[in-house]
Amino acid sequence: MIIKRISCKVKESKKEAFFDHQKQWQPLSEVNGFLGQLGGWSTAEPLTACIYSFWKTQREYAFFMEEIHDEIVDRSGQRGAYESIDIRLFEENLENAGMAAGILDIVVRANYIRASLSLVKDAAVRHFADMQEIVWNPGMQKSEGMLGGTFAFSQKQRNLCLVLTGWESEAVHRGYMEESLPKLLKMAETKHDVLELTGEEFKVEEEWRVCPDRSN
Repeated sequence: MIIKRISCKVKESKKEAFFDHQKQWQPLSEVNGFLGQLGGWSTAEPLTACIYSFWKTQREYAFFMEEIHDEIVDRSGQRGAYESIDIRLFEENLENAGMAAGILDIVVRANYIRASLSLVKDAAVRHFADMQEIVWNPGMQKSEGMLGGTFAFSQKQRNLCLVLTGWESEAVHRGYMEESLPKLLKMAETKHDVLELTGEEFKVEEEWRVCPDRSN
C-alpha cells in the first residue's frame, strides 16, 4: 500500500476557501486502486491542513498522477488557496491491526487521526521496525477505540518512518496517550532509536472524507 501525506499551510483569510476546495476531491472515489482519503486541521497548528490518501499499488497511484490528478486540482481551484504544500510518499511495511477491518474500514469509521514521523538512526531501523510488531501493535490493540493503522517507510528516505492510527474519537485517543503511551515508549526503547520525532493529530473533517466506490 502507498500512503500519501499532504501538509498545506493556509492563511487565515483563505481557510474557508481551502475547506470548500478540499470538498471537491470526491472524484477520487472512482479511480482504480484508490483506498480512501482523510483530512482535517492540525490540532496544534489550526492553519495547517493534514491530508492522507491510500493507494493499493505504486503503479495505480502513478497512473492517477499522470492522467487524473491535474484535472481534479484545476477544477477545484485549490492551488491558490494555500501558502505552501509538503507532499511525501510512504510504502506500508506493517499493518497496525485494530477494531477496523483494514484501511478501507478505517477511512469510513475514523473520527480522529494521529500520525508520527520518526527520523531513525540508520543502525536502529531494524530494531525500530521490530518494535512496531512486538511492542506497539499489540499495545495499541488493547486501547479502547483504536481502529487500526499503518507503519510505513518513506520512499525517498529509508530511515524516515510513518506511524498512522485511526481512532473513534479524540477522547479515546487522549486516554491512550495518558494511560498507555508512556509505558509503550519505555518498552520499545524509542528514545534510543530516534533522532527526531514529530507528530500531528486532527479531527477528521467529514466533508473531506473520500471513500472508494466499492461497486467498481
